Amino acid sequence: MIIIDDDEVDSVDLPNRYGIDDLPVILQDRTFDSNGQFVYEPENADEDGWFGDTVLINGAVAPVVAEVPAGKVRLRLLNGANARFYIVAFADNRTFYKIATDGGLLEAPVPLKTMEMSPGERCEIIVDLSSGAPAELLTLFEDEIDADEEGVVSNLQALLRGSDTRTPVASLTLNVDQNLPAHTAPLPEKMATIARPLEHQVKNRRDFVLDMDNGGDHQGHGGHAHMDMTINDAVMDMNVINERVKLGVWERWRVRSNQGAHPFHVHGCSFLIEQMEGAAVTPDQQGWKDTIVLDDDDWSEFVVQFNHEATEKYPYMYHCHILEHEDRGMMGQFTVFRS
Repeated sequence: MIIIDDDEVDSVDLPNRYGIDDLPVILQDRTFDSNGQFVYEPENADEDGWFGDTVLINGAVAPVVAEVPAGKVRLRLLNGANARFYIVAFADNRTFYKIATDGGLLEAPVPLKTMEMSPGERCEIIVDLSSGAPAELLTLFEDEIDADEEGVVSNLQALLRGSDTRTPVASLTLNVDQNLPAHTAPLPEKMATIARPLEHQVKNRRDFVLDMDNGGDHQGHGGHAHMDMTINDAVMDMNVINERVKLGVWERWRVRSNQGAHPFHVHGCSFLIEQMEGAAVTPDQQGWKDTIVLDDDDWSEFVVQFNHEATEKYPYMYHCHILEHEDRGMMGQFTVFRS
């Protein structure tokens, strides 16, 4: 994980003592053999990608942070999984506050009890430990929580109430040391100012459709003829520039999936989501993003401006952030040029 802060972050009173009340948290799921070695068999993955059976936090199984202050603690979360969507919550169903998305601070903290994270997504949350009680972070598999498609929230609440047969296991435990100086200041009501472009400033629209052709070869990567993951009916080709974008011009990108859920990621930018699968954008997704989750429901839209050149020799990419999908062709290239 590489953490990059800007002047806006530095001007806001948030926990910032690295390793004390400001902690990196990398979420992954892995499978181990009887010798404790990683197992990775993409030829045995289904169309959703490779899933592990064990959650790792910063490369460890169920680690415990033995000493955090009795105050506000900032967790900088990264979903580093190959393909897994996670539901993040706390075992006691406590409220936490989302303060940042992929590219920076939200305008105001957003209270949540549960949160979904797709592969490649990053965010920051604040959890208040002023009571002195430990906090147990749950990193649950979205595909298991919502296996019956009854809804993540209702199924998760049943799990936390104990009315589900399963018992959630903490992925990360935060224990409090009352002797450490604590960050007790209230969360700022205003953290950042996000200026969206006016409609007349948006000069161009591009559409992207992600698809999976199950007739492809799942046994390997024997060339494009065997790849079955596409964007706009094309697989990734290193010799093809799929789009050409003008420097500094606001555009509207519309993206959708014809099959399955996909985290769509764009290089060289941060964007602002305007519609998620045909619905209004929730407050926790209204910050600067570079990854947006698509499902096979409706169009999602975001506005984006590219402010750095990208040449044909060194283009940017857009792709699904599920590793097995991008490896099998769900990726395209684009240049950014001066008009």
